[in-house]
Amino acid sequence: MDRTRRLTRALASLSLAALPAACGGAGGAATPASAASAAPGLSIVERSETGPITAIAARGSVLYAGSSRGLRRWDTASDEYETLGADVGLPGHGITALGFDGEGQVWVASDAGVGRLARGKGDSKETYQSFGGLAGITVLAPTADGRGAWAGGGDGLFRSDGKSWTPIPELQGVAVTSLDLDRDGTSAWVGTRALGLFHVEGDHARGVLIGDDPAGLEIVGTALTTIGTRVVGARDMRGEGARLVFLEQGEPQAFKAQPEARMVRVVDSGKDAVLVAGPAGQERAYSLQLLRAGEPPPPGGLRFVSVKKGTPSARGKDRWAAVPLDEVPPPGVTVAAGSDGAVFYGTERRGVARGAKHAPAYFSGAELVGDADRLTVACAAKDRCFVVTDGPRAWVTDGDTYRASRVGEADEGAALAVAADRAGTVYALSTDPKFTGLVVTRLAEAVVVGAAQAAVGDTWKGYERVPLKMPVEGPPGVSFAGLSPAGTLWIGVRAHVKSAEGEDQDVSAGAVELDLASHHATHHHALKEGEKANADMLPLPAALTGVFFDDSAVWFSSLSGVVRWQQGDLRTWGENEGLASELVHGIGKAPGDAIWAATSEGIARLDGKVWRPYSGAEEALVACHGVARDAADNMWIATSKGLRRLTAADVKAGRFGDVVATGDWKDVKLDKFGRVWALSSASIALVDRH
Repeated sequence: MDRTRRLTRALASLSLAALPAACGGAGGAATPASAASAAPGLSIVERSETGPITAIAARGSVLYAGSSRGLRRWDTASDEYETLGADVGLPGHGITALGFDGEGQVWVASDAGVGRLARGKGDSKETYQSFGGLAGITVLAPTADGRGAWAGGGDGLFRSDGKSWTPIPELQGVAVTSLDLDRDGTSAWVGTRALGLFHVEGDHARGVLIGDDPAGLEIVGTALTTIGTRVVGARDMRGEGARLVFLEQGEPQAFKAQPEARMVRVVDSGKDAVLVAGPAGQERAYSLQLLRAGEPPPPGGLRFVSVKKGTPSARGKDRWAAVPLDEVPPPGVTVAAGSDGAVFYGTERRGVARGAKHAPAYFSGAELVGDADRLTVACAAKDRCFVVTDGPRAWVTDGDTYRASRVGEADEGAALAVAADRAGTVYALSTDPKFTGLVVTRLAEAVVVGAAQAAVGDTWKGYERVPLKMPVEGPPGVSFAGLSPAGTLWIGVRAHVKSAEGEDQDVSAGAVELDLASHHATHHHALKEGEKANADMLPLPAALTGVFFDDSAVWFSSLSGVVRWQQGDLRTWGENEGLASELVHGIGKAPGDAIWAATSEGIARLDGKVWRPYSGAEEALVACHGVARDAADNMWIATSKGLRRLTAADVKAGRFGDVVATGDWKDVKLDKFGRVWALSSASIALVDRH
């Protein structure tokens, strides 16, 4: 797999880098998995990954996370990320465990064995160093000296001296569920399923008393409290609630919570022990606090009482409580890691996030999103939709589960966009390395098996090949694709170039108008100096971003204003005609028939011949990246500070509506069933009515 970096796009003409700071900070987009409670009558499903995050490790500002599809690394300060694979010699794809050694190098367990990403002398470049094909590893704890590691899984515990792996006799065949390095940097604490806790040093393990019958417990982690006491977290497999054990001098102190409290993880944040617990999808992060006699537990906290009958804590003399932290984790936590007082989480469906005040902060680089700013959606059936972002990659989905798909592109080609007509015929656009232009395919036969199945039965037929004269060498890109009621496919075309600094840049290449009945294609574009337009070509401005069809008019948004083509007349509006910003990312019609434009300075509406701000309220003066109107006359706006829904009553009163989902939203579209699809910097969301 080639290395992929998240790029700050200083784009030449079709650039979102020109947006103001209101677009939102990297990594700060906090988007709930479901915001239905904030929008009665709506269901919202968000996805960032095709599967769960299976491993995570953090050290300072460096974060690694793995899934069944590979390994990624982030700089948590800047939210810059990269995907690591064959370019660093990493074999396999499925990542099962990660851990940092004392040298700051990460150890990786995958479906191809265990190894380390090691840095060469005087060189920051990493290369994979294999330590053998040890299989089934789910937890790793590299030693502080960087010369070895502990590794555990369903077959037991193993120790590496950097040359070979040695099984630990006392734990052979035992399911190891957690592994934490001790303070000495060489020994480790080992949690198991049904056999309790062990401490390992050298080639041997000794059992550790945990003050309770371990047969029904699964250890989920250990951590140090602020006073230096090691606390052990366990999940009661008999459904009797979460367990905590404090390894104090003398007899360990074991406590249990109410049966409904589900233990997820115990994490050492580097400053304190953090307990992650709660119902699936509603996890909270807690610190631990000793309650004295008569002291009530804090609001929202979990109360722990001694498992030992007759003890003072069992009689209510003293107890432990888990106190909710402001640093909220994402829903569906699968793995967690701490560093410098922060806790980082991998999730079932929402990718990777940092626990943050009031809401989780999701990192960019999610599998479904990457660096995308736009998405297109076309549905063959309600539970079988094709989604293409400008990643570029195609996905097939039932709205919840996503799988990578092909849309008839060449072996080395890239999917660019999809579109559907009113009858449900799906068209796709892609590239072919052997052809300079756009390849148009049509879905001839769809498999009605649900998106959870592979799309091997889909039959895509070649429909048209549209040659293009690109302004620079290289394959074309697409900024939008829309089918008019008359059966004409309009395609915004862009080209990719490298800047002097080596960064990707996009330059406008106009728009293609393809009549699907006659197969006649026209490439509209801005005229060069001295160039004359032919009879069919429109001299459209540079940097087109969207299209909207309104009776006899075709409207375009662009990064140089708004354009309308109507009855042979081409008209452009810019800042001189009242637009607060000429950076326009979407266009549509609101209730009352006013044309709206989504600009970097908010929503603008066309009042006769002049554009005016939709609202002067401070909350409305944010970067808007997309606009759409549903069948119920709700206006949906993708903004840098949330996905908003404006009802017809809101529009009439000039209100800016409600935030349905928080975060930095990049685009919003409707499918033929009237459902809303939206793209954020961290997820794809499907919004539907209950």
